[in-house]
Amino acid sequence: MTRPANDVRSEPRVSLDGPPEPPALVIDAAAGAIVGANAAGWELWGFGGGDAVPATALDRAMPALQRLAAVTASCSEVLTFWTGRGLLQLECRIEPAGGTRFLLRGLEARPEAPDEAMARPEVPRLAAAARLAHELRTPLSAVIAYAEVLKDEHFGPIANPRYRDYARTIYDGARHALSVVDGMLAGNLGRAGLPELAFRDLDPADVIENCLAVAGPLAQRAGLDLVADLDAAMPRIVADEVSVKQMLLNLITNAIKFGRRGDRVTVRAACGSDGSLTIDVADTGPGMQAPGAAGAERAPEAHRRGGGRDAGLGIGLPLTRALAKANGASLTVESAPGRGTRVSIAFAKDRVVPV
Repeated sequence: MTRPANDVRSEPRVSLDGPPEPPALVIDAAAGAIVGANAAGWELWGFGGGDAVPATALDRAMPALQRLAAVTASCSEVLTFWTGRGLLQLECRIEPAGGTRFLLRGLEARPEAPDEAMARPEVPRLAAAARLAHELRTPLSAVIAYAEVLKDEHFGPIANPRYRDYARTIYDGARHALSVVDGMLAGNLGRAGLPELAFRDLDPADVIENCLAVAGPLAQRAGLDLVADLDAAMPRIVADEVSVKQMLLNLITNAIKFGRRGDRVTVRAACGSDGSLTIDVADTGPGMQAPGAAGAERAPEAHRRGGGRDAGLGIGLPLTRALAKANGASLTVESAPGRGTRVSIAFAKDRVVPV
């Protein structure tokens, strides 16, 4: 049996030796480590038969380990791992192997859907972000505490009310960021690798106004106009507040980041004749490069905007698309070089609560 050279734990109680067979791994979910594999398993993980096998510590925040921690009996699953080569989704048979160890048999890499392939190059960065989440939580909590002192004027009134408004915006933005971090750390990742969502009735106008307040200073600094265009009688929607804010902030900040001085970013919300509600983030910026344009690399590059100050990494759109799907909404993109970009999140009639 092949093991990492620096793994000093006892051998798993299952043997992977014998004639050639489908890939298999033994994973200790609590320790966050691969403790054994057959040759095909290591090859699937990216190490050939002649390669030296490095330490195989796994990020405990990755969806596969979160799922394994909840397994109590043999079952078939699709597990999502973050590896140095990107996203790895494995269809397999999970068999408890004693304690917190699990034998994964019959491993087969699941073909990527277009959205998954779009997100793949950014997965190593997401794994690094998860490893930093614990460190991020402490300063975010401090920002929230100090902002609360300021917005509530604990030590006396603030002479200029604008400072109080800024403190409230800082407080709301930090609370949102902390909610996202907590979703990663609380062990409540769903099978799609996203945090479990808490659906409730939301006022989309309130959510949009909150996002505009958070992103407003960014737009001012960049020399862009950031405005809202909302229907007078806005229905409520059934959705997860944290992820709806995350979607809108992703789209608004992308539009600001790739925009030019003097451009305009407009957030619109309107009801459709079919009872749906659509939220658009539209800009007058340079637009997206056409897929397959010279110099474009794979799918995420299609999201890069020409003429922007930062080429970007293309994660915002795939993540927003996944969050929209998780909320029962659909996401569409309209863009052309030099003609701006419009990204629409459409909530169907069954997600809309009429007023």
